[in-house]
Amino acid sequence: MTSSMSGSKSASQATQTKTVAQVMAEKLHAAGVRYVFGLPGGETVELLEALRLAGIEFILVHNESSALFMADNYARMTGTVGICLTTLGPGATNATVGLAHAYLDRAPVILITAQKPDALLPDYTHQVLDLQGIFRPITKETIKIGAHNAASSLDRALALAVAGRPGPIHLQLSNEDAAQPVAEETSRPAPQSSQPPFSANAVAQAKALFSQARRPLILAGVGLEPQRPYELLRELADQAHAPVVVTPKAKGALSDDHPLAAGVIGLTRTDPAYAIIDEADCILAIGFDVVELVKPWKSDASLIWLAPWENDDPVVPHAVSLVGDLHAALGELVDAIYTPEPTWGTARVAHYRQSLLTELPAPAPGRLLPQQVLESLRAALPAETTLSVDVGSHKILSSLEWPTLAPNSFFLSNGLSSMGFALPAAIGAQLAAPHQPAVCLTGDAGMAMVMGELGLVARRQIPILIIVLNDGAIDLIRSQQVRAGKPVYGTVFESPNFSQIAAAYGIASARVSTTEQLAQEFATYAASPMPRVVEVMLDPISYPTTPRA
Repeated sequence: MTSSMSGSKSASQATQTKTVAQVMAEKLHAAGVRYVFGLPGGETVELLEALRLAGIEFILVHNESSALFMADNYARMTGTVGICLTTLGPGATNATVGLAHAYLDRAPVILITAQKPDALLPDYTHQVLDLQGIFRPITKETIKIGAHNAASSLDRALALAVAGRPGPIHLQLSNEDAAQPVAEETSRPAPQSSQPPFSANAVAQAKALFSQARRPLILAGVGLEPQRPYELLRELADQAHAPVVVTPKAKGALSDDHPLAAGVIGLTRTDPAYAIIDEADCILAIGFDVVELVKPWKSDASLIWLAPWENDDPVVPHAVSLVGDLHAALGELVDAIYTPEPTWGTARVAHYRQSLLTELPAPAPGRLLPQQVLESLRAALPAETTLSVDVGSHKILSSLEWPTLAPNSFFLSNGLSSMGFALPAAIGAQLAAPHQPAVCLTGDAGMAMVMGELGLVARRQIPILIIVLNDGAIDLIRSQQVRAGKPVYGTVFESPNFSQIAAAYGIASARVSTTEQLAQEFATYAASPMPRVVEVMLDPISYPTTPRA
């Protein structure tokens, strides 16, 4: 009798024990995760099923790096951590570009990959690579998950992704281990994201330095997220009469129509806004990260470092360093008296903007200029529209000239600068904020890299506007060849009819070559947001990077 009861109790305990996959899925759901992006394999079925049972929707992509681009934008807009899932071998290595993007663009994402169980190794080598060795240089940490550490490792990964300078985490899990019951764990503390308060002395130094400046300037970067101190940034700019220059990932932190919005750096070595930086005598760098710059940082002005992370990798020369709560520091700086030069502030920015006005060349017959595309798009869509741009000449132009009127609404791959980013990113943005219009601006080369994601757009009827700039070239590199006096070689190609390809997916589409057609297509999308592809026959002559005869 005793033996029977004992056996019954053991069976009950076994029934109640959760598997590794179940614990992971439930922890992700408890952390607010509602989407996992990826491309599964046979070695991921246990975790995939656990995600389904936990109420987490799996977004099936057509290229693994697309999953990371989507997860990045989704995390950036929601303030959460983006989650991706791939199989082992080719699935994991296909995700390398997306993971490297997350590392250099400071994106809090977790990539979960499959792997063969230790019991098969080292004799079994089919599709087996040292994924932890591959991913270690481009992640904050890579963790092998098993029954002994599933719960604590997931807690650690979620915390570490957002702690300090955000970045990606890699978790490795075999299908066999995913099916194992969890074991009792030794607690492993997760990193703390909170920062100690600033020292009163450092705050006083920063306040004195910035308030006494005659030509104060604010430089805002990628580290504004996720604290988002937009209102205080605007208030301080107004109070100090300080021009605000941004790096591309911070574009829109101060609306581009604000009289102190002074442009963008981080695109070329001769970005116009460097002229204002060179005149400043004190720079407040908020969330600044030199990973966004294409030339080494150099300024003779005193610099105040204010960021959620330490000033390292590399160290930027500074007079004062404040690490922690951006709101607290900005609140202290707002409470000061500022007496800048009368010709500084809005007067200097107005003069700067005037100096940028140039007459555009006429496009070739049957072609449009990229500036005409941006102007028509801005006129048709509301201020809160999100714009995800790909890498190329159009990225540089958009960063310099697209009027971003709402914070956290302009997205690009900048630290890594990876082509193929824009379409997946626009999908992630729309899933994160379904009521905001979401636009993808890409080139013909970038579109060709991720064309399969049109299937996801069509399947889910994701209401994004996809603009494909068709000039039959990798224009940025072609322009560099021309400037160097070299023949154009290996940078031109014949593009397909992208509007016909979109139509084959069942997506409304058009190929346009006049401003009237362009305006009509954008107006149609604005009136009734549905998936739409607009292929623009482009003349690249007016790009700022294109040499003119």
